Amino acid sequence: MINKVFTLWMLSFLIGVHLFAHSGKPKSHLIIDTDGALDDMRSITMFLSGEDIRVLAITCSQGTLMPESVYLKVESLLSDFHSEGIPVGVGKMTGQELPVWSSFAEGIQWGNLPVEQKVKAGEDAGWILNKTTKNYRDKITLIALGSLKTYADWITANPKVIEQIEKIVWYNDHDIENGFNYKASPESYNIIRALGIKIDFVGSMNANYVIDDTYIDHLRNLDSKYARQIVKVHEQTEIRQRMEQKHLQFWDDLVPLFITDPFLFMSETKDNMRLVRLNPGMQEPSLHELIGQLLESAENAENRVFRAFPIDTALYKAEYAKILDETLKNFGTDEWRVISMTNEIHGHTGIYSIIGAKMGIRAMEYFNVGVNNMTVKSFAGNQPPLSCLNDGIQISTGATIGQGLITVSDTILNIPTAIFEFNNRKIIISLKKEFTEKMQKDIRYGVQTYGPLTDDYWLYIEKLAIKYWSEFSRYDICDISPFTND
Repeated sequence: MINKVFTLWMLSFLIGVHLFAHSGKPKSHLIIDTDGALDDMRSITMFLSGEDIRVLAITCSQGTLMPESVYLKVESLLSDFHSEGIPVGVGKMTGQELPVWSSFAEGIQWGNLPVEQKVKAGEDAGWILNKTTKNYRDKITLIALGSLKTYADWITANPKVIEQIEKIVWYNDHDIENGFNYKASPESYNIIRALGIKIDFVGSMNANYVIDDTYIDHLRNLDSKYARQIVKVHEQTEIRQRMEQKHLQFWDDLVPLFITDPFLFMSETKDNMRLVRLNPGMQEPSLHELIGQLLESAENAENRVFRAFPIDTALYKAEYAKILDETLKNFGTDEWRVISMTNEIHGHTGIYSIIGAKMGIRAMEYFNVGVNNMTVKSFAGNQPPLSCLNDGIQISTGATIGQGLITVSDTILNIPTAIFEFNNRKIIISLKKEFTEKMQKDIRYGVQTYGPLTDDYWLYIEKLAIKYWSEFSRYDICDISPFTND
């Protein structure tokens, strides 16, 4: 009875926290290291979904799989989430033999990787870590879902980075030397301990928390691309068989839950180490509910005035209500919210402003960041209609003139183009040539048919913009490539 009361109280408290906690800036700045186990896939997905979590980079260590195999799995997962801008590094091999379950893990698909990416070698983990942390202003938490080798190698080569590390959160058995992640590289653990870095050991102490159909069905009912990804991965035959055998448990899944909801965990401190375990009063339905909240959090995070952005068709004019349901289904609530607000602020339903909004959302997905986190250079000038692109970019990204996060270049490109930068990494996004030509052709037709800036012309532009809004996928219309210099 006490356990049930604890669970109900904690669940009610945390629901309140999740509703009101978002501050507009992430609370946790993370680098994740993984060894390619299935539970790592779930854990990384949860981290990526967190509204108050910023994943700066992911590194791949030997443990369950070899580092290069892990790299391909991570890249495939990021590709499915369209978060290709998160840098992924490959660590050194340990010389240890792979475990008996490695063949199972090797056969699991985390996502779909484009053919050209499958043959691309990953960058060295140390190089990725140095580039990611260089001049980064906030303290960083290192998440270790496998061994500590990659972090030990990096810190040994660059001891000054210790000043930037808040702590390491490591999934390992509390009987440390019996943990698989410890055994994968014992010497790396000894190096980290000798440096005095604070470590939180997260361990699973209850074998009853299993990954089963009840949990997967709960995720299936969530409005979250992250939950849908976990469901899709767990529909693979090999995983289904293990679920039926009650073999899969909540292992590394507990680490992101500890980052977001530490109140759920009990701990004891010993020699600058904290041994952390889930409170035994937690019941499985409540655990499922809290993980579900985390998986949904990022997709509802950007509202400031609204608790949830209105999507009732009765609130919209007929021409917008007509496209609402299908557009939401195809492109998500966030894009609907951004373009709706863009149209209101821009003063009319415009073509280039909508394209700018779609480009901005795509850039935020690419880097997996929220509003106010990127700087932008636009090449749309200050002359309408092309300059209307700037309004959509500002509203979608929060990179506004007022915040000093956007500049408009003196160089004007006829193809809608902007450079987006986050943490010293730049990409250039342009509207694909075929879509640019189609828009220009459609606009010329309007001018020729209705005359420039007439009432009939603006009605035509509005209908055209609504069509682009509901039919143009931000994944199809944009060319994206790294940008190295101005």
